[in-house]
Amino acid sequence: HRFVTQRRRARAQALPRDGDEPVAAIAAATGFRSASHLSRVFAQHLGQPPGAWRAAQQDYLGKS
Repeated sequence: HRFVTQRRRARAQALPRDGDEPVAAIAAATGFRSASHLSRVFAQHLGQPPGAWRAAQQDYLGKS
């Protein structure tokens, strides 16, 4: 279960950086039960929810 969750999170982590997809769409595309489940896993592993992580990545890459 942990391996599958890690793989889903890694895939979800790649998606928000590349576009403006809503978290719910990313959760559905990567097999999470809901947007809140994805947000919880993201926050546990990366220290912030997907929206904040995406904004930080875009700032870092100069895309804001």
